[in-house]
Amino acid sequence: MSDYAWIITAGTPSDIDPDAIGMRSKPKRTVEYHLSDIGRYLLFPGPIEVESRLMGCECRFKPTGWKRLNNLFARGKSADDAQSRMSPGGDIRLLLARDFVTIPPLKDPHLARHIDRLRGLLQPFDPVVQEIESLPMGHLLDIRGVCEDEGGHRTNIQLAGDMETKRRYIVDNLLKNVPITLQRALIADGLYEMRGLADTGYRCEHRHRLLKFHVKGGISVCLLDPSGKVDFWIEDIHLLQHLQLLQQALDTNPVLKSSLEECLRGQARALRLMINHDMDIDYSHHRLPGIYRKLFRVLKLDGMQQEGVIRSLNAHQKGVSFSFVPQKGFGDLKAITSISVLHDVRALDPVRQKAPQLYAEISSQATLSEAGKYYLLESIQGRPDEAGL
Repeated sequence: MSDYAWIITAGTPSDIDPDAIGMRSKPKRTVEYHLSDIGRYLLFPGPIEVESRLMGCECRFKPTGWKRLNNLFARGKSADDAQSRMSPGGDIRLLLARDFVTIPPLKDPHLARHIDRLRGLLQPFDPVVQEIESLPMGHLLDIRGVCEDEGGHRTNIQLAGDMETKRRYIVDNLLKNVPITLQRALIADGLYEMRGLADTGYRCEHRHRLLKFHVKGGISVCLLDPSGKVDFWIEDIHLLQHLQLLQQALDTNPVLKSSLEECLRGQARALRLMINHDMDIDYSHHRLPGIYRKLFRVLKLDGMQQEGVIRSLNAHQKGVSFSFVPQKGFGDLKAITSISVLHDVRALDPVRQKAPQLYAEISSQATLSEAGKYYLLESIQGRPDEAGL
């Protein structure tokens, strides 16, 4: 398997002088890792720049008349009751472009400019544009842009200026790619924005030193810059486990590795990465991973042994989901999601004595890191709108 795409190496003991990087207390133990450019990108706590297609806007209106009275009564009700009043006909209205077919990037710049001119000529007749143009500006509290990437993920963006400036921005840029600044690549628990990775100038030979200090009362983690000084500190040490799980998925799933490498080489565009700590896939005799169908047949396990193994499959599942858009093909290119279902070998402990050969075979396929001992239970790839994704 290619070594082009990698995330993090195994940790090794380090004798680095803590005073050299400003550590106030001497650590009991220090472990050093090497990160690739991908690993650094995922951990970097600073903002990233991406582009998304502007699909419309979210309009927030001032409460008037009976609406103010309703809001007073809603204060004593549950959050769900209050949220139900925030409907398109109430305080918030969502205006999105419809019936738009995405055209892949065109190699001919003259044709691309011609299509843009045609879009500009037709834009005033778009019903969404007409609705935005007729908004009662005096009743608006705010207008926010609503963007969408190729995977269908939406992002709200705040706009600068007065209401008229914001409305003009929406109309002038509707259905165009606009720049977005995100606070960091990590946008939610376990969810990473990957589109900014294209701007990092990935080099597989780059190595970034990550230090983990075991100190009294906890663990501290930092990344060093090329000069050996602290680049930044990692506040959430669980993010290190995300990198280790992703590395284990790459080590065991060639489909995922190939998809990521296509993005790094410009043959596809990366979208999102999700580290899921509880996949909750319900396996059964009718929904059995291929690796176990083969082992059941070869090892000739009886019914009770098979039932025990199947129960074990439904515990300790982890998932690594990576979505991307291929750059080859014709027409409206859709996002593809590659899912690696990782399974903790510990889940098989209850059947270890009853099916020792099966346990030994599975254990031999697992990789070990500080995140645990995992093997690839199943690899799934397809479009999100297809069955099973």
